[in-house]
Amino acid sequence: METNNPINISISTDTLTEVFNNINDNLFLLDEAGNVIWANNSYLRRLGKNFKDVIYKKCYSLWHNLNSPCPDCPCFKALKTNKIEIYERSTPEQRHFILIAIPFKTKENKKLVFEIGREITEKKLTEKYVEFIQMKAFTNILDDLCHQLKNIFTGIFGFAQLLKEDIQNEKANKKINGLMNALKKGNDFLKALEKFRRLDTENKIFDLNYLLISMEDTLKEIIDNENIKLKISPHEKPCLINSDPFQIREVLIELTKNAKFAIEDKGTIEIKLEKVNSKVILTIEDTGKGMTEEEIKRCFEPLFTTDPRKFGLGLTIVKNIVEKMNGWIEINSYSHVGTRIKIYFPEATLPQEQDI
Repeated sequence: METNNPINISISTDTLTEVFNNINDNLFLLDEAGNVIWANNSYLRRLGKNFKDVIYKKCYSLWHNLNSPCPDCPCFKALKTNKIEIYERSTPEQRHFILIAIPFKTKENKKLVFEIGREITEKKLTEKYVEFIQMKAFTNILDDLCHQLKNIFTGIFGFAQLLKEDIQNEKANKKINGLMNALKKGNDFLKALEKFRRLDTENKIFDLNYLLISMEDTLKEIIDNENIKLKISPHEKPCLINSDPFQIREVLIELTKNAKFAIEDKGTIEIKLEKVNSKVILTIEDTGKGMTEEEIKRCFEPLFTTDPRKFGLGLTIVKNIVEKMNGWIEINSYSHVGTRIKIYFPEATLPQEQDI
């Protein structure tokens, strides 16, 4: 391999390690068998593991729960071709990476590969696509609205029929017929609206740990306040759920915004994952002003808000997304103490569990 612009300086291993640990891209070394023999802090943080849990483990088992190398793995290809290989890869939870695999040999003639992994998830989520996902979440509200209106229209139509039978008056019956025709048109409009706005949910099985870790920088940007600390606590084991990762992403964004606005001065927002009795529990807790009992009762109502900066649809959207995923929400809040929101998802299993 040719080397361009060589650095003719002597540098200690400790110094080089410190430099690599302060780079935000994933950096790691693999041997010919695919074992991780070193990784920087960004790699460990995005994986949600400690160094001791990663060292001498297979890279494909750590990231993808596989027992053999990923198809078209740039690292294994680079080891064969002895050339730099560049790939773009997406994970099931819709994380996107550019992978650069650089092969080299040690003084002992041992083959290794150095990989640089740059996460480009946020770049992939263009404004247009994010708006599409938000609209898909909003249609969940329309589901309930159409259902409720159809029930109301059906009830009024039934009473109008009974009223028409009881009133033997031609003038009054004309008005009742007009009411019934209007109700029929209303029902037809709702049916057309349901067909027009129907959007399929893109459910897939993915590890919620990885989605949470990948969003840490995004959530910090949303908070954008040095007085508010964000603490992310993934679970030590995979937290698999069958859901739409983009909609769950919107849930995390909306609840982080709510927590931010609830903190009036200094405070903390903690987001953590747990597993209890075949349930994956996502908890968002803040040290904000809290909610009253009346606010807790009404917080999921469309257009209900105590904050003039908001429209009162955020928690309604969150509730609909969670319920569409067969989950449920639990809220505990105390004035001047804070709010804890727990979201329960059914734990999923892969179609064919693989031995590692």
